[in-house]
Amino acid sequence: MTGHEHPRPESTSAAVDEQMLEDYLNQHLLGSRPGVPAFRAAADTWEGTPQHAVLARLADGVQASQDDLEELITRLGFRTPVRDRAAGAVAAAGGRLNPVNAVRAKGSGWTQVELDVLTGALQGQSEMWRILERLAPHVPGLDAEEARGLLEQTREYLAEVQRVTDETLLRRFLG
Repeated sequence: MTGHEHPRPESTSAAVDEQMLEDYLNQHLLGSRPGVPAFRAAADTWEGTPQHAVLARLADGVQASQDDLEELITRLGFRTPVRDRAAGAVAAAGGRLNPVNAVRAKGSGWTQVELDVLTGALQGQSEMWRILERLAPHVPGLDAEEARGLLEQTREYLAEVQRVTDETLLRRFLG
């Protein structure tokens, strides 16, 4: 055991499939890797507008949520496979390239798709925290209150992306 690993807490429930939970958390971590760069890329799209500051702040919040997930994986005594870490680094780099809105246009259909992708990412993250809240009574080291707080925070981020969409929607679609 290295200094970075924590012993796995004893399970209080034989019903908890720890391999399933470990895989689930790692898949969410892997899926979240392009999220922070995608938020930063979206902020770049909106450079010079009030939406830029909102999206840049959300990128920092999404990074903190990702850090929380990494800490949770460690606290539960789970590991992230090397191949997942490598794939996550590649995904993060791809997210910064912004394949959804490569030219950073504010007035194209891609602009809305970019916001839709951010919305979908936050919906997925929200669902993960909701599931973890429900599992908490069965998983030692998993705190329902912490998961509930992260769920609420993610829902606030989602509402902010939806506000950006609503504030800019008519200008884009109605000219």
